[in-house]
Amino acid sequence: MHIKFDEEMQKKILVYSSSLIIAIVIGIFVYNFKSITKNIGVIANIALPFLIGILLAIILRIPTAFLEKKAFSSVSAAFSTKFKKKRLISALCVFAFFILLIVLMFRLIIPTIFDSLQEFLLDNEEYISNFNFYLSKIEKTFDISLDPIRKLVDGGIIASIPKHVLTIANYSIAFVRFFINMIIALVSAFYIILDKENLKLSFKRLNYSLFNRKIANRFSHYIDLGREIFDKFIVGSIIDSTIIGILCFVGVSLLRLPYSPMIAFIIGVTNIIPVFGPFLGAIPVAFLLVLIKPIYAFVFVIFIFILQQVDGNIIKPKVLGDQLGLSGFWILFSVTIGGGLAGVPGMFLGVPLFALVYRILGEYTEARLKDKHINIDEEF
Repeated sequence: MHIKFDEEMQKKILVYSSSLIIAIVIGIFVYNFKSITKNIGVIANIALPFLIGILLAIILRIPTAFLEKKAFSSVSAAFSTKFKKKRLISALCVFAFFILLIVLMFRLIIPTIFDSLQEFLLDNEEYISNFNFYLSKIEKTFDISLDPIRKLVDGGIIASIPKHVLTIANYSIAFVRFFINMIIALVSAFYIILDKENLKLSFKRLNYSLFNRKIANRFSHYIDLGREIFDKFIVGSIIDSTIIGILCFVGVSLLRLPYSPMIAFIIGVTNIIPVFGPFLGAIPVAFLLVLIKPIYAFVFVIFIFILQQVDGNIIKPKVLGDQLGLSGFWILFSVTIGGGLAGVPGMFLGVPLFALVYRILGEYTEARLKDKHINIDEEF
């Protein structure tokens, strides 16, 4: 007996079967969460240089494209088409400038940060003594006991900093591995930028060979949408964090707070993480400043509050815009879930990834409502 289904029934079967498969996959993932995340961590560690390479390609593609179109536009079309010289020269210039920036950072900025860190470690005992003095004053004023906090500081957090710093400093193998990974990442990014048309063509050939034209077109649209979201978010976030780091250094220096290079570096790096970033950077810095002088911490907190207001209301809207299309709740949700699954990288990449899923679901929902001739705004 041969059963025929109309187009509407076929769509329902496809939706229900897809939902069932997704539910089964989620169930398997939850049930085997520990082993799956462990394997994902191993795979991510192996693929790390190539993931960094993709990230660098996203960042450096923009200045490369600008040079290719503007600066080297005088190169003849035949010359550039046959040998792709414009792309090659543009990429070489951008990568040379990027490597120069890294060298300058290690030559000028990093030593300054380490000097601040070394100075802090040398004065470590003095800061513990200051902190105990302030605790004693609070105990006498309010007639309370703060011994648990004193023990935590004396034998825990602060006392362990030199040991951990020295341990980290002795990991020369990790540094060599990082150096090799960065070389692989730079080479990968260079080839991705240089051969991006062939990579796109290979993907399109695979896409249209696996799926029918309608599904392949939709899949290509989602890939373009994801590239747009990730491009704007990653590049915008890096520019925003760089501006905040520079402004923080200038502000902390003008306020004559100690360890301005180290503080600016911490605030700039952590600012790249949405929602929680400012707190992740400001709280430990404020705690360290309390150990030196409480007034320093008070001034710093006020300064960071003002800086974050400037960032949230002026800098970030100009640099990032509203390309994510997410409310504050969904950004908080994506940062929390991403952080739980993949730590700090997950907190950063979880936002654009969730924004992509959100946009895809939104387009699918609109298409389904249109097929059913339902207008939510008018009928409900």
